[in-house]
Amino acid sequence: MKGIILAVLSLSGLSFAFGLLLAWVSKKFHVEVDSRVAMISDFLPGVNCGACGMAGCSSLAEALVAKKADLNSCTVCGAENKKKIAEILGLSAEGLQVNKASVAVAACGGGKRAKDKFEYRGLPDCRVAHNSMAGHKQCLYACLGLGSCVEACAFGAIVMGEDGIPVIKPELCVGCGKCVEACPRDIIYMLDRKKKVYIKCRSHDKGPQVMKSCKAGCIGCMKCVNICPVKAISMDNNLAVIDHAKCINCNKCVEVCPTKAISVI
Repeated sequence: MKGIILAVLSLSGLSFAFGLLLAWVSKKFHVEVDSRVAMISDFLPGVNCGACGMAGCSSLAEALVAKKADLNSCTVCGAENKKKIAEILGLSAEGLQVNKASVAVAACGGGKRAKDKFEYRGLPDCRVAHNSMAGHKQCLYACLGLGSCVEACAFGAIVMGEDGIPVIKPELCVGCGKCVEACPRDIIYMLDRKKKVYIKCRSHDKGPQVMKSCKAGCIGCMKCVNICPVKAISMDNNLAVIDHAKCINCNKCVEVCPTKAISVI
């Protein structure tokens, strides 16, 4: 009995000693957190998309307080929220940018209309498929349709369509560019929202070769080039290219394209 009492007392003493040690360590190494970090975090999107280059919104808040980041690095945050954050930091709201001017577009209309060269049975990831014999599509420029861009979008702005190509919802796109980074085929890119017309193809193959592998690609027929009233379209290595600085959104090129390889946002 005496042994049990001694053991209990010993354990109690050790517990008390460790408690005091932990309390001392906690006090000694305590790091003061600037209250502005939490305040700023409340005005950031909170989706941790990583478009700013930070691990997440809380990391950006800490970097802003520490003056190690610029508020314009967050392309997702709205104008009003940026003004609130600027007030918290004691900064001027002048020069703050909101990236609603850009929207992502998918430059491929192939999907199920683009022929497969083999049946892909690997991981459902476009990057993995792209590195497997350059992908399972006959067209080397075609969307692989496995949805890596959908996964990358933290705002629900991209869904996979029934035809096997991503559908981007302009009203939900915040222009963060994460889908652009996720696409191994460079099919998705950012476009000025005011410039509605874009080429829905990336192939530089000649027309006959395009038709063999995909019914929705640019075949280099030059109908769009010839009809454009402002000469905003030219051919670059068998692919139609739009000079958006000249484009007036007349949509005449969209109407004449025989494969529907030109689209509108």
